[in-house]
Amino acid sequence: MSSLLSLPLALWLHAAPAAAPEPVLFAPGVVSTGNEEFGITFSPDGRTVVFNRADPTRFEFQLLMVSHWRDGRWTAPEVLPFSGRYRDIDPAFTSDGKRLFFASVRPQSGAEAEHADFDIWFVERTDKGWGTPRLAEGLNTPDTESNTSVTREGAVYVTRSAKDGKRRIYRHAPQGAGWGPGELLPDVINSGHGDGNHFVDADERYLVFSSRRPGALAPESFDLYVSEREEGQWGAPRNLGPAVNRTDGALTPTVVPARGTLVYAQRRPFLTTPPERPLTTKEFATRLESPGNGNGDFYEVQLTAVGLPAPGR
Repeated sequence: MSSLLSLPLALWLHAAPAAAPEPVLFAPGVVSTGNEEFGITFSPDGRTVVFNRADPTRFEFQLLMVSHWRDGRWTAPEVLPFSGRYRDIDPAFTSDGKRLFFASVRPQSGAEAEHADFDIWFVERTDKGWGTPRLAEGLNTPDTESNTSVTREGAVYVTRSAKDGKRRIYRHAPQGAGWGPGELLPDVINSGHGDGNHFVDADERYLVFSSRRPGALAPESFDLYVSEREEGQWGAPRNLGPAVNRTDGALTPTVVPARGTLVYAQRRPFLTTPPERPLTTKEFATRLESPGNGNGDFYEVQLTAVGLPAPGR
């Protein structure tokens, strides 16, 4: 696969968006709810979505849920049959939809109650349903592995958090039945400011990731950036701008070609200014149980609004 970008793609990636429309909630009340949600991936046809839902503390328990587009609406999410017991996070479909990667602390041997840190697992998906999760040999180290994103050729990009707390992105090329050693992405990507939480285009044309690097619009949180790959080299990242990046930050991006959109997680504050009138008991309870209550929700924006190439470009 040639890494040389076509001129139209390069123009899309370099162009500043013409406008910054307000992103919309994805599947409000069904997938985006008053609960804590983050980490999302779509099947190639855009009709199946797998995502994380977590406990209110965000850090004690997370599981994987699935919803399907049927009869013009998203179905009520259900816990995936292999999830629900251990902490499972950050799902990522392969481009053919036949395999799902995720990170988990599930035991790796009979001697463990649960593993000491997150490692990468995968599960096959067929017309008959889901298989049994398998540890992704070659992708894991004594450090913590979380987000994954997979190219069409089978390379896996992994976010790895070292014992020193620094988060970095690595690329693992396919090797035999597994993957070879991780190649640390260059300093232009791994700036030392919490870079990770990424999505790579299936043809490795560009990489979307979160970072706390200087100049961010969310200095206390994470902004989303995009870097293009040209002649095998990653270019200087571009901030995706105010259409996505707000003072409350943005996380777990995924590009959905079937929808022509970027979907990501964001924790918007319950209130930024006092309401115009006092809230009633019912109004307050409704707000507490709805998206936008301070927990994570999913937002969706057209690719063209953030200067990303539309499907097929």
